[in-house]
Amino acid sequence: MARRLLSIWFPRLASDISLRDRPVEGPFAVTLRASNAEHLHCLNTAATAAGLHRGMPLADARAVCPTLSTRPADLIREGRALESLRRWASRYGPHAAKDGTDGLIVDVSGVPHLFGGEAELLADLEARLERAGVSSQSAIAETRGGAWALARRGGGLIPEGGLLARLGRCR
Repeated sequence: MARRLLSIWFPRLASDISLRDRPVEGPFAVTLRASNAEHLHCLNTAATAAGLHRGMPLADARAVCPTLSTRPADLIREGRALESLRRWASRYGPHAAKDGTDGLIVDVSGVPHLFGGEAELLADLEARLERAGVSSQSAIAETRGGAWALARRGGGLIPEGGLLARLGRCR
């Protein structure tokens, strides 16, 4: 049996957990102080649609989008949320681990048949996260790097033996 890895990326984790307790309408961002200035740490979809991006200085963001609502980042809370998601993700495989500050990696080797296949496993995972109000993109591939890259480029599946055809060779 080939090894299969599931990568789950949470591109809006900080804003999702902040907005869960106190919802805000319109553009919203979590800010983080770095280099003696406030920068955008995580944005909701409305803020991204307004032309803002992660790392942008808050002063520049306010010039572009005067209606932007913000809150300071709570890195401890983000870490706890990711740890809770890691424990929850063990439903999809016995070995789930944090992958940086915004992702998880789960060994799903031998598990997808319990969900009806890999596509069904991904659909179940994404539906549950969506119902919970957590933005995510996920992918399954035979290598950690392949799953990580695909999750951050839209998600999906790379069939066994299809890694090079899907992602291409290194140059």
